[in-house]
Amino acid sequence: MSSSFVLALYLELLLFSIERVFSLLPVLIGLFIGWKFSAIMKAPATLNGIYNGAMGGVMGTMLGAVLKNPALCNIPIESETMIATNMYSITIFTACLHALISYFIRYSFKV
Repeated sequence: MSSSFVLALYLELLLFSIERVFSLLPVLIGLFIGWKFSAIMKAPATLNGIYNGAMGGVMGTMLGAVLKNPALCNIPIESETMIATNMYSITIFTACLHALISYFIRYSFKV
């Protein structure tokens, strides 16, 4: 879920100011990521992996939209500098969180 969340967040922040046609792209990529992670586990949890991947894609898209326009959730932001600072800090935090989760997943497969 974290992989699709971070990827959807980055796609929303980078690409979707240009075209709104690709609004379903993070969800589809999240579905694919969830399917691949559930295939690694070799368990009958394929549907669970697909669901978690899709939810990560949807949540990443929503967070990216709120980061670009905080007025969607009635968050009072005074300046564009504050919006940019929030955007940078949250994207750096999610990148570190994704790296940590990926490390834990790789460690669990080694053990």
